[in-house]
This record gives sequence, structure tokens and C-alpha cells, in this order.
Amino acid sequence: MRRNIRLLYGFAFLDQFMIVIPLFVPYLATKGISMAQFMQLQAIFALVIVGAEMPTGLLSDRWGRKKILLLGATLKAVSFSLLPLWTGYAGFLCYNLTMGIALSMISGGDVALLYESHLAAGGRTGPATSVLGNVKLAGQSGAAASALVGGAVVILSFAHLLWINALLAWIPVLLVLAIAEPPAPAAPVKPPPVPVRQILATVLTRNATTRLVFLNMVAWGIAGLVMVWTNQKYWQDSQVPLAWFGALYAAYSLTAGFGSRLAGLAAARFGPRAPLAAVAVASILVYFGMAAFPGWPGIALGLLAQLGYGLGQVLFLNALNERIPSAIRATIISMASLSVRAAFSLLGPLVGFGIDSTGLPAVLAAIGVVYTVTLATLLRPLLARLPPQGTPPP
Repeated sequence: MRRNIRLLYGFAFLDQFMIVIPLFVPYLATKGISMAQFMQLQAIFALVIVGAEMPTGLLSDRWGRKKILLLGATLKAVSFSLLPLWTGYAGFLCYNLTMGIALSMISGGDVALLYESHLAAGGRTGPATSVLGNVKLAGQSGAAASALVGGAVVILSFAHLLWINALLAWIPVLLVLAIAEPPAPAAPVKPPPVPVRQILATVLTRNATTRLVFLNMVAWGIAGLVMVWTNQKYWQDSQVPLAWFGALYAAYSLTAGFGSRLAGLAAARFGPRAPLAAVAVASILVYFGMAAFPGWPGIALGLLAQLGYGLGQVLFLNALNERIPSAIRATIISMASLSVRAAFSLLGPLVGFGIDSTGLPAVLAAIGVVYTVTLATLLRPLLARLPPQGTPPP
């Protein structure tokens, strides 16, 4: 099981080693795809995940996390291998359909495998914050390293970028093959499937704290997903040279990874309340700051947003893991990802249309207002319910 943890760290690194992603917006622009069309494609991608996330999470819990993770990693590699062949909107639509199914299979199962491997290796639930932080750091480090490689390769051509990316996509498949399924808890008979109604009740009705953790985790994820794609447009509007996109993406990814790694230390020293409150306030200020100070000042503020996103993501994820049973862990984590994608499928096209019609600064300011109201509604009551430092969760 300790070997599993190391392999899953490696999988997280290589799964995010996608050298085309830091340059995806400018690449599609060369194919005639506007920002509104790009966000439409991302919305369709999100809807695919909405439809596939829960079924793949349930299959992961019932059939085995390794099997579904392997299928997802393989389909992802196939999707990237076909990407260089697409040239128009219809082709990129096909890519988003297949990639959405692939990421649905990966989502939830990888975290569940890690958490269960940590427990099977003798770890306790409390220190799992560090394990989750490590895997997030590994993923962000992979994204950062791939961004640097992508920034160098794109100097040759976009074709080189896409074909090298396609080859690299098959390496995570080999790592999954080496992972061992964690042993199931001892039971006299195999437990029956948990009804969906019971799963929903676990998250939404039985415990107010669990519900608030889940909803805040979703809100945090939506904000992060919006920033992933608006950042590249922000750099374009700031007239950053294309070769520098990789370095900026790497810096953003490493900052988010550092925030993820910092989460365990911050929770141990201060408890979850103070770090979450601090990064929430900082994130709101970042939106308005990027809108008011375009260019390099706004790009620098984006680093602060990444630090807060990485820290908050781990704290929310660990708080959720501590409050849900093992039998439905992958399903509930998939539900959180599903909810993020569902909301983005509505918000994404609006953001893209707003960017094309009114400009990115106005859209960032509007998002800042919405985010302020959301955090005031969801985060404040959660902070009052979270346990003080050193107190186990209810």
C-alpha cells in the first residue's frame, strides 16, 4: 500500500503532464475558434462529465477503483492521440466528448485509491491532509513541468506540441497497471449497493456541516475552473509572448501546488478556520485587482489566487473525506466534481460571451461580485461549524 501511494503520486504528476493545455486557448484561436466558442466547447465537455461522473463513480466503488482508473487513463490517451487530426469545431467537439468521459472515469477513483491506500498502510484520517496535499502538489508540479516543456516545444510548431503531448499521454496508463487495489474492509458478506437516495442524504440532508463542506468545495472548484481558461485569455490581452505562456502556467501551477502542500501545515497549526477565511478574502480581492490592474500587476495577483485555490481545495477535500463512509467515498467525490462541471456548463458560455462582448476586466469584476455573495452565503456558516484546532470532526 505504501508503494501504491508512491505510484499514485507519480500518476498525479504524469496525469497532469499535458504540454498542450497551457497553450490550448491560443492554439484553438489559430483554428478560428473564438472565446465564446471555446467556452461553449468547455460547457459541452462539462455536460458530458455531468452525465458520466456519477455512473463512473458508482462503477469505481462497485467494480474496483483500479479498473475504472485504467479505462479512464487509456481513453484520455486515445483522445490526445486523435487531437492533432481535428481541424474544426466539429472535431474539437468530438475531442471534448471523449475526454469528458475519460476524466469522469479518473475523477474520484484516484483520490479514493490514495485515501484507502493510506488507511490500509496504517495511516490515520487526520494526517491524511498531508497525503492529499502531497498528491495535489504532485499534480500541480506535473502541470508546471509540462508547461515549461510546452512553452519550449511550441517554438517549433503547434504540430510538434500536439504529437509529443499524444505520446506522453500513454505513460500514466503504465503506472495504473502497477497499482494494487486496496483490500476491502473485512465483512462476512459483500455489502449491497448503497442506494443513490442514501448517498444524497449523506451529503445534503443528514448533517449540516457535511452539506456546507460539499457546497463550499463545489463553489471553490467552479472559481478555479473559470480561472484556468480565463488566465490564458488574460495573458493574451496583456500581450505576453506565446513562448512565455509555459513559464506563467508553470508558475501558477507550482503556486497552487505549494498552497496544497501548505494546507496540512496550516491546518495543524491554526485549524481549518483561519486559513479558509484568509484565502477567501484574498480570492475576492484578486478578482477585483485583476480587473482594475490589467497586465503584469494583474498577472502577479493571479499567483495569489492560485495559492489560495490550492490551499482551500485540500482543506475542503479532507473535511469531506473525514465525514463520509468508505463505501461511497469515490461516488461522493465524483458528485462534487459533477456539480462543479454542471455549474460551469451554465457559467462558462456566459463568461465567454461576456469576454467577447464587454472585455475580460468587466467579466472579472462581475465574477468578483458573484463570488463575494457566494462565500458570504456558504463559507461564513461553515467556519462557525468547523472544529477548533486539534478537535476531531463530528
